[in-house]
Amino acid sequence: MGMFGVLDISSAGMDVQQARLEVTATNIANARTTGKDGVAYQPLAVVVHSAIAEAQGPAGTPTTVANLPVPMVADVVPMNVAPKLVYDPGHPDADARGMVALPGVDPVSSMMDLISISRGYEANLRAFDITRSLLQRTLDLGRNR
Repeated sequence: MGMFGVLDISSAGMDVQQARLEVTATNIANARTTGKDGVAYQPLAVVVHSAIAEAQGPAGTPTTVANLPVPMVADVVPMNVAPKLVYDPGHPDADARGMVALPGVDPVSSMMDLISISRGYEANLRAFDITRSLLQRTLDLGRNR
């Protein structure tokens, strides 16, 4: 890993947190979205793959970490969550029994996720800034020789 590898890792971490933030905000925004024929909004999740696990391959042969790419957001996938049924006979999407299928989004858990995402982003940003500052000081030392 070169001098700038730490900056790449912190940047990738911020990208992952940004994707998680967008998906969580979308889930919260659609928490009361209904669909036709009882099909509700399906909550989403971000899946991140480990670059080390992918580089080892199926046999699990060891590999060096030095030249591996940083983790990337692999996919945004729908979560397998059952919809919540709420009795609301006046709702336009209610079925014959008066039940409305709402997405299986838990707003409290989603808000807790937002706090975790915010702190993860801040930690990556702090690591990026500290590394940048140390690299700048190293360049300044070389310049003053």
